[in-house]
Amino acid sequence: MPESFGNIEHVLPKTWVCDPCNNYLAREVEKPFLDSAYGKISRFEMAVPNKRGRIPPITGIHAQSGKMVEVYLSPEDRSLCMGAAKAHDESKFINSLNSSSHGTLYLPMVEIPPSDFTTARFIGKVGLEVLTESCIKVPGWNDEIVDKLELDELRRYVRIGGAKDVWPVHIRRIYPAEHVFTDASNVPHQVLHEWKILHVPKSELCGEYYAVIAIFGIEYTMNLGGPELGGFYFWLKNHNNESPLYPNEALQDSVRRPSARPL
Repeated sequence: MPESFGNIEHVLPKTWVCDPCNNYLAREVEKPFLDSAYGKISRFEMAVPNKRGRIPPITGIHAQSGKMVEVYLSPEDRSLCMGAAKAHDESKFINSLNSSSHGTLYLPMVEIPPSDFTTARFIGKVGLEVLTESCIKVPGWNDEIVDKLELDELRRYVRIGGAKDVWPVHIRRIYPAEHVFTDASNVPHQVLHEWKILHVPKSELCGEYYAVIAIFGIEYTMNLGGPELGGFYFWLKNHNNESPLYPNEALQDSVRRPSARPL
């Protein structure tokens, strides 16, 4: 998970990822998703700073002046500040503020990201690394994953897939982004992201493996072996549409926290 989504705990060891690939994926796969409307707005709403310690600003409209404004959130105390998005509008914006004690500011909202190439490529990248992280402690599995032919189609898609081809991703919200959890010690916290690998058996000898990833309460599920979700829909039907991340348990009672922050 990129650090710009609040991850400082789950980082693959250097021997499990090469620098050229890591830099390429950060630039070509992670950045487009982080810079998308959903990526910026969700990080702003959750007050998650990037590597440079800045929370990405969002652009809104000041109704009284009719000017576009940039709204910034302080990482230290979450205080808001704003200014005209364009320098030549600054004086008109300030004059409008000074002329009235009340005003209206319209800010954009994005509930879930679109199911498009940018999202699918990003989730595919995270899914492959989730699979890798889950096997770190298993001797020989680094080479096993590298040589696994069944993963080549997704690897090619993440690296060079055409923008017209969208690898299917099941996307849904499973809890509000600001949901407050409590752990076994009754310490309140919010979950930034969590994940697991879900095995859906097709027979006694084979099955499908899905990466199930939640970011700010939105669950993304992707088949690591091919661009189809039939097996996951079958799993959902047989498990009352519950989340694989929270099987048979209420969210507020869960203590499973791969990456959380205290309140």
